[in-house]
Amino acid sequence: MCLNLASDAIFIADSHFSAKAQELLSFLHALENNPPSQIILMGDIAQVLVGNLKSSIQSNLTLLENLNKLENKGVSLIWLEGNHDFFLQAIQKTGLLQNTLFVPRKNQPLLATYENQIYLLSHGDLFLNTSYELYIKTLTNLPHLLRLIDYLSAGEIYQELEAKLECKPIQKHSFHFFDFASKRIEAYKKHIHTGFNGIIEGHFHIGKKLKIGGINYVALPSFYFHPKATSLQDLLHPL
Repeated sequence: MCLNLASDAIFIADSHFSAKAQELLSFLHALENNPPSQIILMGDIAQVLVGNLKSSIQSNLTLLENLNKLENKGVSLIWLEGNHDFFLQAIQKTGLLQNTLFVPRKNQPLLATYENQIYLLSHGDLFLNTSYELYIKTLTNLPHLLRLIDYLSAGEIYQELEAKLECKPIQKHSFHFFDFASKRIEAYKKHIHTGFNGIIEGHFHIGKKLKIGGINYVALPSFYFHPKATSLQDLLHPL
């Protein structure tokens, strides 16, 4: 599929919402009086959110309800799964986020258009290395097993996992940005056999952009460290 980006779209990436990181709730609440027409959630919105686990839904219910309020106000929500939030389509079984477009990792990058330009959107944990691919595919290919474990343990195993992940520090990453951006662009070119004008991704917690060889590369900032959204206009104009 191809997503048409709205001119007032805002991007939120890597907020890692948890009991210890609640700034996203205040931001979403502030949007209710003057919401944008489109919000792109670029993955790792929660520190841990497994959409098919009842325990995980309960832990993130306030976040989901706040997003649902915005959806009810006519905001179009697009949520790209990250490596901390997946099986998100199952959230709709709760009655929440019925109109949200959930984009699983296997369907990323998502093609998007704006002003006759084609952009590739992804959480960002694509085209890294073989060991990472094996890890993430193993994790995301076990939905029934994860649900069974959660049920049999009455949520205790999930709660232990959640507690450990909440204590895990969220890292800022420092790269030589030109070299990093060049490698990311080449990785996308190798795997995506259609022309594109830009890449927008999260995951790396960088918050920089660069134009190389006619391609705009945008590494989104982490909301966890910089609690504000990034508008499409700020992302693309000027580069």
